[in-house]
Amino acid sequence: MTSVGSVTRQIAALEISSKKNNTSSSSSLKSLHSKQPSQNNVSKLLTKFAAPNPPPTSHTSSKPLHSSSLRNPTPSTMSSSKIVGTTSTRLKQQPSIDIGQYDGGLEIENEKRGERVYGEAAEELALDSSTSRKSPTREWSLHEFDMGRPLGKGKFGRVYMVRTKCEPRYILALKTLYKSEIVQSKVEKQIRREIEIQQNLRHPNVLRLYGYFHDEKRIFLMLEFAGKGELYKQLSKYGCFTEKRSARYIDQMADALIYLHGKHVIHRDIKPENLLLGINGELKIGDFGWSVHAPGNRRKTLCGTLDYLPPEMVEGKEHSEKVDYWALGVLTYEFLIGNPPFEDRSSTNNTYRRIAKVDLRFPSSMSPDVKDLIAKLLQYEPEKRLALTEVRKHPWIVKYRPRKPSE
Repeated sequence: MTSVGSVTRQIAALEISSKKNNTSSSSSLKSLHSKQPSQNNVSKLLTKFAAPNPPPTSHTSSKPLHSSSLRNPTPSTMSSSKIVGTTSTRLKQQPSIDIGQYDGGLEIENEKRGERVYGEAAEELALDSSTSRKSPTREWSLHEFDMGRPLGKGKFGRVYMVRTKCEPRYILALKTLYKSEIVQSKVEKQIRREIEIQQNLRHPNVLRLYGYFHDEKRIFLMLEFAGKGELYKQLSKYGCFTEKRSARYIDQMADALIYLHGKHVIHRDIKPENLLLGINGELKIGDFGWSVHAPGNRRKTLCGTLDYLPPEMVEGKEHSEKVDYWALGVLTYEFLIGNPPFEDRSSTNNTYRRIAKVDLRFPSSMSPDVKDLIAKLLQYEPEKRLALTEVRKHPWIVKYRPRKPSE
């Protein structure tokens, strides 16, 4: 059986960059969680555990690497941003990971689905990371991957587990988007923005986008494979999380949001369905379909998911990155209780009213510390919400934060 360590090394090794002379890697239990998964995302990345049994000896492609590709790729002993050297002999000793059986779905679907797009839309969706001005990669195509099992379906196409044919056979989630359906939904600019935002993000709690390419009908996104799947499925399985588990997730979320806001990126759709878990159980923000790069930090578009909308968005006012502060408070509540705090299943209007009034009701099972944190995040006035740096210093977060070896 392949060890978690070997999976981690193969996944963490993936860092696709063209910077010269720089080596990089980049339920059996009935569901207690009653909120139904959102279906209005721009995309949905569904992942499960990698199959544990290694397949027979794999074959590698004879195609040489381009000079701007995975140049001298090496496994990492730490993370995708911290690479250590190794020998080619050691690379060959890395055990294979079973990516599952390919069902031929891409070919079958492509015959029946989607059409070629032309004109301005075709130019807008001719997305290729090899021509990126900031961090160009090698040229990629569908033929350079061994296809594995399907991981799920999104609004605009499927997601598959794949392995690169070039050594050392990196594992990815390959997400497909049909151009004509993007055009029909009038979200060309939004999709392009999602890709441009995500390709430049580097944080351990943000899902990496390593590269992308396209053909006549489709766009393909090469995403980090989140080995432990959707956080929402875990929440559905257990109904709610312990305070310890919740605090550690919120700590990671706050750290990731500090990073995003520092890059002038407002997520605007934080919720369990958009969060994934890495191979070591670390949280990953995994969907940027509603994100916006807003250096001015003021937006008026109504978006996101109703249960997580802050008062300023419900009331149609301008909003800033503080919408993510509010969502973090809602997420904390849902982790611990199993449902968001303002949900009213009898009426959408009642949910709107409860949000606008900040009708917050705490069950007696919550500890005083976590009630304090949630109350400080779920403030009607955005400027009164607890800063993310202070969230990370909050007693409830500090209490459950894992100790460093030196401590």
